[in-house]
Amino acid sequence: MKVGIIGAGLIGKTLASKFSAAGHRVTIADARGVTDIQPIALSAGATAVEMDEVIKDIEVLIVSIPLLRIPDLAKTLEGKLDDKVVVVETTNYWPHRDGKIEEIENGTVASVWVQQQMGRSVVKAFSNINAYSLAVEGKPKGSPDRIALAVAGDVQEEIDVVMRLVDDAGFDALDAGSLEDSWRQQPCSPAYCTDLQVDDLVKARASAARETLVEKQQLAFNRMQNIKSDFFEILVSGNYPEGFVDHAVDIYREINQLPPRERYSSID
Repeated sequence: MKVGIIGAGLIGKTLASKFSAAGHRVTIADARGVTDIQPIALSAGATAVEMDEVIKDIEVLIVSIPLLRIPDLAKTLEGKLDDKVVVVETTNYWPHRDGKIEEIENGTVASVWVQQQMGRSVVKAFSNINAYSLAVEGKPKGSPDRIALAVAGDVQEEIDVVMRLVDDAGFDALDAGSLEDSWRQQPCSPAYCTDLQVDDLVKARASAARETLVEKQQLAFNRMQNIKSDFFEILVSGNYPEGFVDHAVDIYREINQLPPRERYSSID
């Protein structure tokens, strides 16, 4: 497939690398411009282009930018993106980063809000996995311990396309139904960044309680304050040394009363 990616952060560049390795033609753009992201694109096997070029001659557009930038992007893309292009958004709503968005605070599901801003159907995917797990935990199809990712949308044909990309990235894809129901994998639900296999992911989504998500986000922040700062420096760098453990996964599991990963029974 021909895949365009907007956003060269941790998720965007990792997806570029994985899709390129799977044989897809990948172009990537970022507000920083071609010169700044050229090394990222080269290392990922992708082509760095300007924002007005990344939407041309593609079948899938991955939007991997902070949620607060979505409205401006929507204005930039208005009338320029072919209706046949499948739009995938990987974003999550974090009020401390994005500021409080009134519609979401009043009950609109974050991905539904994104779809409203974009003015066209979108698919929510690659949003319930941390950057570290996305980069290093992918496994061949059929592996017994393969992590599953939720894919939600309102157009089944678009969901099917994105589920194939999830598989190409090294993960099992779970058809998670409509965007309206995608709150079940929002931060910090049992399905959010807990690295579950597909059967357990189904159960985690079913067990989610929407009214507890804000409280669990605060619990997660409180737990993360106890982790050494060098962990976060490594996590956001994207350069993971041998033996690195993403403790955020353990925290998300803990606050949702999920069993610890077999390899790691405690948080350093």
